[in-house]
Amino acid sequence: MFLKINLRPVSLAMSALVLISSFFWGIFFPDYMNNTEKVTEIPGLNEGFVPQGSTKFEDEDIYVICGYTESADASRIYLIGHDETRVIFLNKQNGEVYSGHAGGITVSGDYVYISNAHKLFVLDKKELLNAGDKETLSFTGSVDVPCNSSFCSCDGNRIYVGEYHAKDYETDESHTMKTPDGSEYQALVFGYDVNADEPFGIASSPSVAYSVCDKVQGFAVTPDSKAVLSVSGGMITSKLKKYDINGESDYEFVLNGQSIPLYYLDSFRFEKEMTIPRMSEDLECCNGKILVAFEAGSSKFISRFVPFCEKHQVLINVD
Repeated sequence: MFLKINLRPVSLAMSALVLISSFFWGIFFPDYMNNTEKVTEIPGLNEGFVPQGSTKFEDEDIYVICGYTESADASRIYLIGHDETRVIFLNKQNGEVYSGHAGGITVSGDYVYISNAHKLFVLDKKELLNAGDKETLSFTGSVDVPCNSSFCSCDGNRIYVGEYHAKDYETDESHTMKTPDGSEYQALVFGYDVNADEPFGIASSPSVAYSVCDKVQGFAVTPDSKAVLSVSGGMITSKLKKYDINGESDYEFVLNGQSIPLYYLDSFRFEKEMTIPRMSEDLECCNGKILVAFEAGSSKFISRFVPFCEKHQVLINVD
């Protein structure tokens, strides 16, 4: 004899929960809900993976997420395609385990770049694509950069790398700026020209700098020359802030005896902002939309059980 169970009430209850959840998301994050497409679930969240960087390999149609682990095991990259998800563990160039923050990830030409510790660590893109699930890959080299290297992105012309400033997260004194609207900023983002003739496909020194506010976790440039910042910290909601970087620069920043144009991303260049779920991370611009992952869903954080925790990599329309 088989016990018959009526699953209809359970199904109705689950549907009601989904509707209620969507209702409250729509109240607290209306612009986010109306302008966002969920493109992948974030792997590894229940195993202590803490996502940091997001990008996409456009030609291969593969979404990419990098980050570190709660247990300080090897930092890793997830490659998420239509048919499979692979995880690749990272080693330093000398073969030792790399357990660094892996704060951002981007791609240009033959190379993939991961930001951390005043460097852009470099991987061979073909080697990464050819690596099997749970294989280990070593960096092929690194590029020194003049900031804390918390995040990175590429718009096809430049690779951008920048730093996070907040209490207990200090930056170089020379990065402290008084902006035209009277704000004091203490973090910079540097842009490096893409150059296939240079080692690792990147110019040896930056060609532009941007002065940005506190708690910036990501920076991306859109095709119409708008800078979008991911601003977040702790349990509060995050913000996507959009600035106009068209036209002449505001100042000159002297780096190693050379002057480069500097843009102040303050209220005079500000265009709009969007409130999004907490703990937004590194950004990448994909076909005019902003790709971002969130770290709030990691098992590292008790706050993962607090409402409005995004566990997907998403594309956001910021127009």
